Amino acid sequence: MREHWGLICKKIRRFAAPTAACLLLSPIASAQDETVPTAEAEGRIRIVDQNRVEQSQVQPAALVGAPVSQASGNSLEEIFSTGLQPQARSPFVNRAKPQSLDIPNMIGDFLGYTGSVNFTTTTPVLGSTETINGIFDLPGSGRIPKVAENNSAIPRDRFYFAYNHFHNAYSANSTVSTDALDVDMMPIDPILRSNTLHQNRFTLGIEKTLFYGDMSVEFRLPLVTQVDHAAPGLTDPTTTAFEYGTDDPTGNLSMILKKVLFDWYGDRSSGVISSGAGFTFPTAEGASVQLGDATFHIDDTGLHFAPFFTVAIECQDGWFIQGFLEFDYSTDQMSVVDRTAGGVGKVDIPDVVNLDVGVGKWLARYPDRYWWKGLAAILEYHHTGQRQDLDPIAFNSNGALSTSTVMINGIDSRRDISNLTTGVHVVINDHMNARVGGVLPLRNAPDRQFDAEVVFQLDIVR
Repeated sequence: MREHWGLICKKIRRFAAPTAACLLLSPIASAQDETVPTAEAEGRIRIVDQNRVEQSQVQPAALVGAPVSQASGNSLEEIFSTGLQPQARSPFVNRAKPQSLDIPNMIGDFLGYTGSVNFTTTTPVLGSTETINGIFDLPGSGRIPKVAENNSAIPRDRFYFAYNHFHNAYSANSTVSTDALDVDMMPIDPILRSNTLHQNRFTLGIEKTLFYGDMSVEFRLPLVTQVDHAAPGLTDPTTTAFEYGTDDPTGNLSMILKKVLFDWYGDRSSGVISSGAGFTFPTAEGASVQLGDATFHIDDTGLHFAPFFTVAIECQDGWFIQGFLEFDYSTDQMSVVDRTAGGVGKVDIPDVVNLDVGVGKWLARYPDRYWWKGLAAILEYHHTGQRQDLDPIAFNSNGALSTSTVMINGIDSRRDISNLTTGVHVVINDHMNARVGGVLPLRNAPDRQFDAEVVFQLDIVR
């Protein structure tokens, strides 16, 4: 009986170790959330003794079937098969895992909405009459309507800074003439002036994840360099024929809500599909215009609502692709207020469709380094299309001496903008990454907001 009982105990010990290892491995695999166990093929673990499983020797899903390194110097150590194979997560699991995807944020391209102002101003100067005809672009970079700017389908905990330089962003063309005569009693030739203005924009933003990484809320505040252009008079250069510019260096505050719909993690590709909405609040002061001695003000007073849909996919060989589809709607109009006449009307803001698609490739990745952990090349295509024409508004802006006829959005009232962005993404360390890019317009005026753009973005991530 004693020998028979000893044989039974020996068989129990023979099969108890693999069973205990399976039971201990299950919670470890669940905590890592990388694999789930099945009993269809052979896997390998390492036993240090009868009561402890060394977690560091568990094979990940990508290494199933690879040989396990043999340990030495421990007579109690043995390698055996457990009948356990880790397996990748099934596709379309409704839970985000941002740390499992390594996709840079999209760089972006957008300046902001701009309208045009046509005007004719007549002013008496030194016993003569001076007339100026002109057209100029209204500064509109106080808003950042595109959700795709420095953004991704993946919710992240981050604080970021962005800088955009728009070269030749606004144009001003005018013709100044007078009926005065020069010292030889000859008519004075009209003067044609053509000027282009640059725009610099600095953006501060913060994004915070919610509900275990399934959602995020983001706030953006653009700080813009003030645009100010003045054209002197012809007869008396000390006078101002016309002047326009922005009143407030602080742009409009934006809030973006983002929610992961699906994510998947496979051997060939992994990705995230998200959706959400952006809200832009009218916190900027707008633009002011002076024609002769009369002034009026243009202000975007509406709340902008921008639902969007986005996807990001990363392949095993280092290629990645991402895209945004966004619709921008305004709840109000752009108001025009004259200093003497008061409110003269409102301009409808068209609905806008933004399509942004980017593709990239990881050129180098060094996960074991502390500094300079990766480099990726990025190429993006951006298209912004207005769904309606901008309705023109005409009015008279009269001062004490000058008389002006003004039309806002008289020409070039509908713009479809296409830009190409190229740049690099650098992973500085685990908590810091940066992007540097350049933007090239693909169309000519009026569907061309600037001649070139330089972008720098720095993210501090958790």
